[in-house]
Amino acid sequence: MPRVSAPVYSLNGGEVGDEALSRLDLERLQFAGSLYQNLLPRVIGSMTLRPGLEYITDIDFGDVQLLEHNYSGGSSLIPILSHQAMRVIKDDAFVTRSAVSTTVASGDFSSFVGWTDASTGGSSATVGTGDLRLLGTTQGTAAATQTISVAIADRNVEHGLRVDIQRGPVTVRLGSTSGTSDLINAVDLDDGVHSIAFTPTTASIFLELSNTEPRRSLVESCQIDSAGALVIPTPWTSGDLADNVVRYKQNKDVLYVASGVYQQREIQRRGDTSWGVQRYKVDDGPFITSDGTISLEPNKLVDDGGATLTANKAFFESTMVGRLFRIFQSGQTVEEDFSTDPAEGDFIRISGVGADRRFAYEVSGTWSGTVRLQLATDDGSGNPTSWLDAVVITSNVSTTYTDSDDNVIKYARFAVNSGDISSGTIETRLAYSGGSKAGVARVTGYTSPTVVSVEILSRFYRLTASFEWDYSTWSDYDGWPAAVDVFGGRVYWSLSDMIYGSVPDAFKSFDDEVEGNSAPISRSINASSQRGILWMLGLQRLIAGTDASEVSIKASSFDEPLTGDSWFPVDASTRGCANIRSVKADKDGIFVQASGTSAFRIAPDPQGLDYSSSDLMAMHEEICDGWEIVDLAVQRKPDTVIWFILANGEARALTYEPAENVIGWSRVVTDGLFKRVAAIRGAGQDSVYFAVVRNGAQRLERLANLTECRGGTINCLADGFRRFTATAGQTAFSVPHLNGKQVTVWVNGAAVHDQEDLYTVASSQVVLPAMTGGESVVIGLPYTGKWQSTKLAYGAANGSALFHKKRVAQLGMGLTKTMLDGLRVGNSFESLRRLTTNKGDKPIPAGYLFDDFDADMMSVSSDWDTDSRICLEARAPYPFTASSLVMDVKTNG
Repeated sequence: MPRVSAPVYSLNGGEVGDEALSRLDLERLQFAGSLYQNLLPRVIGSMTLRPGLEYITDIDFGDVQLLEHNYSGGSSLIPILSHQAMRVIKDDAFVTRSAVSTTVASGDFSSFVGWTDASTGGSSATVGTGDLRLLGTTQGTAAATQTISVAIADRNVEHGLRVDIQRGPVTVRLGSTSGTSDLINAVDLDDGVHSIAFTPTTASIFLELSNTEPRRSLVESCQIDSAGALVIPTPWTSGDLADNVVRYKQNKDVLYVASGVYQQREIQRRGDTSWGVQRYKVDDGPFITSDGTISLEPNKLVDDGGATLTANKAFFESTMVGRLFRIFQSGQTVEEDFSTDPAEGDFIRISGVGADRRFAYEVSGTWSGTVRLQLATDDGSGNPTSWLDAVVITSNVSTTYTDSDDNVIKYARFAVNSGDISSGTIETRLAYSGGSKAGVARVTGYTSPTVVSVEILSRFYRLTASFEWDYSTWSDYDGWPAAVDVFGGRVYWSLSDMIYGSVPDAFKSFDDEVEGNSAPISRSINASSQRGILWMLGLQRLIAGTDASEVSIKASSFDEPLTGDSWFPVDASTRGCANIRSVKADKDGIFVQASGTSAFRIAPDPQGLDYSSSDLMAMHEEICDGWEIVDLAVQRKPDTVIWFILANGEARALTYEPAENVIGWSRVVTDGLFKRVAAIRGAGQDSVYFAVVRNGAQRLERLANLTECRGGTINCLADGFRRFTATAGQTAFSVPHLNGKQVTVWVNGAAVHDQEDLYTVASSQVVLPAMTGGESVVIGLPYTGKWQSTKLAYGAANGSALFHKKRVAQLGMGLTKTMLDGLRVGNSFESLRRLTTNKGDKPIPAGYLFDDFDADMMSVSSDWDTDSRICLEARAPYPFTASSLVMDVKTNG
């Protein structure tokens, strides 16, 4: 009857499936188990009872999505999306607004009462149909100002200025004195709702809303936030969140968001308590060339609030609102009005020889002063800098000018210097029949199949129809990008199988006049799927996932940047992807396969020449028990753990360190249903947050730090727990979210109530003996960690012990930071017993914390079986960490 002692048994192999239990050829199998439940494998080789889940707040808003906003400023920030709304958690509490009496007069813009028009250069600020209209010009800024009174009680209290922009851009300034911006420093806002925190200290504060662009901006409202949790409206519905269509990528303080359903958004952080959600708008593309069968005709050269485009036949549809049109026009006309100085008008570009260099100019209006016709020579870049007076004009005139420098590119404009205008408005006009220019307009309203309203983003140069025009890629009519990533200094958006990369370091520019390596990218990946790109991930290469394959987009080498000319997409693998985001761990990407129930790793191949995929569930195909994965996140500290949320409300944790050959699965269950997960970078340990449904309500809960789960004064081994510092004489502790539940109670290093003596919460309270004051109390739901070994078939006299009767006679355990009170051992979960009550010849007192437990081998079982196993059970709130196991296996062969 041979005796076989298994070697030191590391415990980081994770759970493997039944079909893998006989793989004795795999060394890693002896580090694995057939069950890891609420026990996390550690990269170092141990396994530990998972930390508890701390109750943060109720988030009972239906379907939610937790967004990861990594921030180095020390605060933990979590935007939470629900049905058409966003709330923000800061340091485990909702961002809220205080009740204040400060108000903005006519903040709903039902009238202009309380506001002052402080516009310059022909610009204006007016109110119409319930909005503030800021019409800027090329010569000045449209501005509305207001002086706001602040009561003594509201000073030194944080306020929130809520600005709802219907059409941007709008600049907001707020200062303690007129003309300053010490409270809100010149924030540029676009279409959306923004809540900007400020703290007034003076009796009056000075608000300015302005627009410096030569077009009309519209402000729907500007008011002080009401008291309560900060809520920002968003476009995404509960259905969108349930369908997992929201993709996002953080760059500094902005989350760029795509969904394939709505125009892209930017979630902007302007301070821990200042947030906004605005449309991602681009003014210069990306463009597609029209087929030349329809002409478009503008009615304005520059925007005055009433610009339209007219088509020569039925073309426009209501879903084209938001579309850009770039119209190419022969000839150049520039009209400028000057009422303040100094000011400079736009220019025309002159080329050719002789009469081809003649242009007309005109000065009119009622005015007194001087206006200058100026010329400049430039290198042809289109941005002249050195201007000289060609004609100085002091009265109205209409004539022509012929430049004599044949074959030299010249530029002409009107300008006024400081002191040139004495009174009135100088109206000027330049008209040149040569050259060509392009103007850009965005559709703002639908009138008919032949007429739409537009805002002019880049001036037109003729009021004539043109068959040469481009239109933008994205709109309600054309569709919106479904995925986003920031990679190599560009923001990338994907629509169908097309990927659009911005100009480097200019995330809102797709200007196709930029040339060379910095030119924007508009290329296809030639996907074989009609669903197109479901996600993008910037690893060493840009990876795009479709439901048919995972595409690696190559340049000619890893060190070469992607450009429109250096673009070679190839299938790195053909697993196919589910419609759920992928996540990144160093050079590796983790994605859910098209079935929705399998997870794969995409990583550089051994030669480092390309990417390839591998099955993370190869040793346990049924770790998800057939349930779809609905969310995932990556925790990097203290170990890399990938958290998966399943449709049945359970979670799976994958301890992931391929360099150490650690890919260890474990099951995570709780008294409730997991719905969402997010991992936020932090000092020491990342913060992992879960949306959990308990007691019929959805809560936000945070995974406790491992250092808080070691049996000390504070011991957070409970779910939905709350922590308290007791006051002198305190007996009642309020836990309304656990009302009616049975809980464990930990007080100053000891379990007052454990799983042998649970306390039932009544009237939302736990009542304890009177405290002396200062005690640390942790109250929460119990849970149990379970581990079962694989088939113990390491060896026998005639070879493998597989299919031989055997028994585990004795067990040796190396434990750290463990209380044996909660530990049970047996050859099945039906025959568990306390491992030992003595160490040597001395009894172990209740609640004794072993920093390091190392004792003689202990008797376990006398039963013989061909499939003898070891089962362990660790019961919260007692800490348990096993660093190694040694088993004395007896076999009869």
